[in-house]
Amino acid sequence: MDSQPLLSVHVLTYNSEKYIEGTIHSILMQKTSFRFEVVIGDDNSSDNTPSILTQFSKAHPNLIQYKRNESQLGILKNFKTTLDRCKGKYVFDIAGDDLFKHPYSLQKMVDIFEKDSSLGFVDSGYDIYFEKTKKTKGFANKTLINSPKEAYKNLLLLGQITPAGTCYKRQALYDFVDFDTYIKNEIAFEDYPILVDLAMNTDFCRINESLHIYRTHGESSTHIKNFKQQVLFKDQLLELATHFSEKYNLPPHVLKGHKKGYNEGMLYLAGKFGQVSLGRQMFFKLKKPFNARYLGYYLCSQFKLFRTVANRFRKI
Repeated sequence: MDSQPLLSVHVLTYNSEKYIEGTIHSILMQKTSFRFEVVIGDDNSSDNTPSILTQFSKAHPNLIQYKRNESQLGILKNFKTTLDRCKGKYVFDIAGDDLFKHPYSLQKMVDIFEKDSSLGFVDSGYDIYFEKTKKTKGFANKTLINSPKEAYKNLLLLGQITPAGTCYKRQALYDFVDFDTYIKNEIAFEDYPILVDLAMNTDFCRINESLHIYRTHGESSTHIKNFKQQVLFKDQLLELATHFSEKYNLPPHVLKGHKKGYNEGMLYLAGKFGQVSLGRQMFFKLKKPFNARYLGYYLCSQFKLFRTVANRFRKI
């Protein structure tokens, strides 16, 4: 094998003591015809994550590069800081609570890249494991992976792609992703801006197979419970959608779809958190044509009784 790694497994983690050991073991089980490295960016965890990762890095010093940030950077800046430590031609980004389910996941993705130099990223299938119920939804993104290329790209532009099984060409990330602007604007997530910049500047491919396990649980970054954080996320997503619509002269339906999604999301949050004024504002933006779901969110935002009943039946 060459001394230079062909691929870097880019691991971002924060307070993942319950899951990180499983993640690392799933990486160690990978079988490849090439050398790869594991580059871990721990965003100043306060639990036992640093101790666990220190032990792994000592046990595998030629494979695992572990670094704990001196202060919390946030997911986007941590992504870029960790990326700057990677040496591989390709980069597979995995969260510290997700898993590889297939021992040849890395090999399958690299094989695709090596056949086509125009590719900026390769997406693949994943299962969703629900920590609360201990149930798994197999190949959860199968329909998406098998959709026509333009349909997939459209959903990507609308922010409806979860890149849990995505491998990137490292140089494409540097050539086309405007990290400096996103970090300067304190964007709180990395997947949407990265995918849009790559999809608009490079080609991409998809593997019709579930190779990974995407874990959902209450502590994950995708399940933020704080109202202000969720509003910030939605505000920034709409801000980026506006930016990309202008930058790439996207079709009008893309920004229109984002605005509708923003209003729907804000109405949902109003119902979940009992925000009376916000609920009224969003409902009257969405009330035509009539939608029973919107009415339910609206009633939950206005009346505690409706919110209590909805929470009991997990409707909001």
